[in-house]
Amino acid sequence: MRFALVPILLAVAMTMTACPSSGLASAAAQSNAGLEAKGLPFRWSVQSTSDGGETMVMHMLPLPVASDTKADPQLKADILKGIQAKEQTKGRPTAKLKEVRQMQDGREVWVLQSLGAGLAYVVSFGSQPGVTKIGVLGPYTFSQ
Repeated sequence: MRFALVPILLAVAMTMTACPSSGLASAAAQSNAGLEAKGLPFRWSVQSTSDGGETMVMHMLPLPVASDTKADPQLKADILKGIQAKEQTKGRPTAKLKEVRQMQDGREVWVLQSLGAGLAYVVSFGSQPGVTKIGVLGPYTFSQ
């Protein structure tokens, strides 16, 4: 009787250990679909942890690094001022631009200097006669 339970217990244990992995993989796939639909250059992946578990980690897609932003110096300073205000609400006192990456659709990814994970904002520029429209999405924290 005990031997008959062993295969059943093994099957249940394998099913229970598979659930978190498939749950995380499903969550990553669903999140990636949303990021892709918004045209954002970030994707989630599932990685193993040192304790044998799993976690979701965000990565930035490879994008070309630009020499600088398309914004003029005053607009760049204004955008950074707004980003700094948002960073301060997150407990990060500074917002120093590390690099700008160009997206194919004309938007830019502004990567900030940070001690840990990558930190980025997606900046878009639009204009009509006499009106400049700037969009800033973020912050996005990603694994470098």
